[in-house]
Amino acid sequence: MAREKKYLQFGIRQRLYQGSGCISVIPQILETEEWKRVMLIADPGLYAAGVIQPIEDMLKAAENVEYILFTNIRPNPEAVTIENEAIPAAHDFNVDVLIAVGGGSTMDTAKGVAIVGETDAHVMDFNSWPPSRPLPHKTYPIIAVPSTAGTGSEVCRNAVICDKNGFKLVPMHDAILPTYALMDPDLLAGLPTGVAAATAVDAFTHALESYTNMNANDFTELFSLRALELIGEAIRPFVANPAVAKWANMMSLGSMYAGFSLGIASIGQDHVITHPMSEEPFHMPHGDACGMVLPAVIEWNGLGCKEKYRKAYNAITKKEVPEGEFEVKMLIDWVMDLNADLHIAQDRDFEEWGYNDGEVLELMLKHPIFNNKDKTPNTQCAYPRTTKMKDFKYLIQRVNEYSRLQKERRK
Repeated sequence: MAREKKYLQFGIRQRLYQGSGCISVIPQILETEEWKRVMLIADPGLYAAGVIQPIEDMLKAAENVEYILFTNIRPNPEAVTIENEAIPAAHDFNVDVLIAVGGGSTMDTAKGVAIVGETDAHVMDFNSWPPSRPLPHKTYPIIAVPSTAGTGSEVCRNAVICDKNGFKLVPMHDAILPTYALMDPDLLAGLPTGVAAATAVDAFTHALESYTNMNANDFTELFSLRALELIGEAIRPFVANPAVAKWANMMSLGSMYAGFSLGIASIGQDHVITHPMSEEPFHMPHGDACGMVLPAVIEWNGLGCKEKYRKAYNAITKKEVPEGEFEVKMLIDWVMDLNADLHIAQDRDFEEWGYNDGEVLELMLKHPIFNNKDKTPNTQCAYPRTTKMKDFKYLIQRVNEYSRLQKERRK
């Protein structure tokens, strides 16, 4: 029998810049690293809106730097698009570095290019490669510049990419942890309200799930709790107006801190259930799905981590509810109020998004993300309460019930 690991995993294997105007260091990074051939991977909406222009101007002005632009970013990046379009472009240009500017889909696209690197391999060839085992080929470094305060992908070694069957899978490797991450809250100013809300709820879910995951340790818990404090205070005014510097900066920090914890402690059941919710028949934005699922997951996990939920509740509300007075329902109610205030999932219940307890439930449970869930907890997803396939079925049904309650709450 293998011995239980008693040591801590901690540390940050990146160079990070956070704060207003930090994208200005890009030319300095390129000069320091002697990266001269750049592939700029940019969200097409941001590019059309001119958000990427300052970065393009820096690249044009930088001495001895050439770049190409790639903007065919899908909402749920597909391995086939990355392999047929992005990777050949990187090979043909003989790139030194990728600069990814956008949300999670942009980061994931860049990570798909990076992990294949200079080979002719397929992205999913590395889906089950041990995250810390060196790859036998040259990969591409990434400079990540997030345009949302949500995914935390800029500080994680995970990517979410659809395979040839349309299933969202999660390649994970140290080689796709961005070498540099620049969290500039100025880029958040023009976020549409729905995008700001969904991505902010995703960041909140990262903070809560990484805090309660059984892989959490002193290092990750510090960042998770700080993320909860920041996001709890800032999320509503930030969604109301992302251009307010105070709220944008707090959300930028909160998303980053939650990403640190997520990358080490990992996720919870919420992020497992939401994977099929971005596919047929739902096509629900990820952050909206996170918000819809979270009340049921909190209810389920309450038996295993009530005290952590109390500390999380106190962090987000700035209250000091003592142990004997806290009930898990208090946290559930806070989340449901947040969902209502932010109009998460467009104020629609699960069935209005396409769910039913028959064939759609069975379709969800066939998703590869549920593989081996009769052997929990495992090293990636050590849930605070054991959750097997029958439990996931129950949880999904509870999501539907909670979504109806959520809709009633909004009336």
